Amino acid sequence: MPKGRKKGSKHDKYRSTEQPSSSDEDAGIDMTIDNCSEISAQSDSRSNHDEAATESEAEKLDEKVLELIDNLTARSAAARATALGSLRSALQRRYLGSLLENQRATLADLISRAIRKGRDAERKAAAAIAPLLSLQIGEEGIEEFVAEVRPALTATCVDRSASLETRTECCSSLAVLCYLMEEDVNEIVEIMKMYETIFSRSYLKGDGSVKVSGPVLEEGAWHAAALDAWALLLSLLSAPHAASLLQATAPAMARFAELMAACSLEVRLAAGSAVAIAHECTGVEACEEVLARLGELAKDSHKFRAKRDRKVQRATFRDILKYMEEDEVPELAVRVGTECIWCASWGARACYGALAGALGGGLAALAPHSPPLRHALGLADAPVTAAPTQKLNKLQRHLQNSAASKARTLARNKTRDKRTAALVV
Repeated sequence: MPKGRKKGSKHDKYRSTEQPSSSDEDAGIDMTIDNCSEISAQSDSRSNHDEAATESEAEKLDEKVLELIDNLTARSAAARATALGSLRSALQRRYLGSLLENQRATLADLISRAIRKGRDAERKAAAAIAPLLSLQIGEEGIEEFVAEVRPALTATCVDRSASLETRTECCSSLAVLCYLMEEDVNEIVEIMKMYETIFSRSYLKGDGSVKVSGPVLEEGAWHAAALDAWALLLSLLSAPHAASLLQATAPAMARFAELMAACSLEVRLAAGSAVAIAHECTGVEACEEVLARLGELAKDSHKFRAKRDRKVQRATFRDILKYMEEDEVPELAVRVGTECIWCASWGARACYGALAGALGGGLAALAPHSPPLRHALGLADAPVTAAPTQKLNKLQRHLQNSAASKARTLARNKTRDKRTAALVV
């Protein structure tokens, strides 16, 4: 044995335990050539994972909605109000008509009961969710839902026991329901008369002075919501009918000048919009008093008003005055999902504002599925379906960015070469 090497050393131990490596065939390893690369396999697994995650998220949302509907019958008024708010947020995310088909009668009864008999927070939350639910439950159940909920909203609009916020919410929701679903002209006129009884409290006093009492200041948002709702429903009437209604019954065109002198900014803005819609729908010319008031508000610079209020007021009334004098409406383009809405009239602007305020984020989710909503927004009967976009993985994004950077570099170098040649010449 060589010197320095002991028997049984650790080197010999490791050498003795080494086994000859067997071939892949002997080990039973499948050596079949796989045409799928590692990157493509990862992308396929990620796409499958994304689809599974989407389906899982949809199932969770359905379960959450059904759970929230069950919570609408809770004993606590606060719990019911919270459930209504959470349900409204959930319904704004996705169209759930198939899920709510069997819940139509239950939802109509729960919402109408909450508006009539609930606590104040519950009544307000129920009024806010009513337009969204009417479009979510499907086209077949809309009439029954509106027939049960609308009387409760009408009664609460003028209910002094309800808070001002609740009455304001009921005015806006009722206007949207009638605008989308009501076809009886007589019913529309009756609701407009109810609205007139509300905002008539902002008229001038008998001696021509402005009402500046505390209740009038507090009720400004309520009066403005009623006036906006009245103008929105006026656009549903035919031009002769709207003209005769405006001339025969209150409020006449001259009354709008009184509303534009109100102490509340919301009432003044709503009155200006109502003047533009009334002129657009009926063709009735504004009187000199109304035009003079429009000119004053378009240049108003009173320091006792807030700076932001003055700015909003001047911008709004400048557009209205320009329309009354030059018949020019400022166009408004709004993207809803994959489609674009052009609001080229004051009636269209009022319609979009009312629907966006009532539906919120649900406007984009419901637009492809609700015919009444599409008709109100002026969209085509069939929604334009965009090609599904596949989400790029990290490697694809890196390659795309590298290609774009290379193209920019080449273009920049060409420009630099031209500059160098010009300098040499």
